[in-house]
Amino acid sequence: VLPGVDDGATEEKESLRMLKLAAKQGVYAVVATSHYSRQFPNENLEQLRRLREELQRKIRIEIKKDFIIYSGQEIFYTEDVVEKLKEKKILTLNESAYVLVEFFPSTPYSMILDAVRKLTMAQYIPILAHFERYTFLREGNHVGDLIQMGALMQMNYRPIGGKWYTETTRWCRKMLKEGKQCKLQVVKMKGWKRKMDYTQTGLQWV
Repeated sequence: VLPGVDDGATEEKESLRMLKLAAKQGVYAVVATSHYSRQFPNENLEQLRRLREELQRKIRIEIKKDFIIYSGQEIFYTEDVVEKLKEKKILTLNESAYVLVEFFPSTPYSMILDAVRKLTMAQYIPILAHFERYTFLREGNHVGDLIQMGALMQMNYRPIGGKWYTETTRWCRKMLKEGKQCKLQVVKMKGWKRKMDYTQTGLQWV
């Protein structure tokens, strides 16, 4: 959603349009997950924070005074990712332990398994971005195994709303219908107000 940093919004006007559409659907908080990859290095974290703060300031004026844009990145996994996370050279989601990671769709399952193991051993919680793209996860209990190791799964909306006869759409709907890999828990937070940023709560961000 940050303008001009990856293949998302190209300019601020487009960012604002996207956020206005989100607000109309009842969304009052989003995570700005700018890409971190060879194509989109995005290593200037101060620039990302500045863009996020400016966009949040404008969206609060134009739409909702308590709208929140959290910081984050969608990280293309490489062997040095854990080290860069520890050195705070790339962003977790809202400065929490949650890390949104992606891989090439052709990445072997064994490599993703190894990445999840390394991230969890380093006390991070990996979220596998758009996991419906990895067709090998439809075999056996691969998704369940990754979840048992401590990983979470993120599914894109588009394939869920696709044609019923496509394999990916059927599989995504099956995952949601069975509920085995999709759990939602709402936790009430005492003393929390919507206008508060995460750092003001004193609580763990989930």
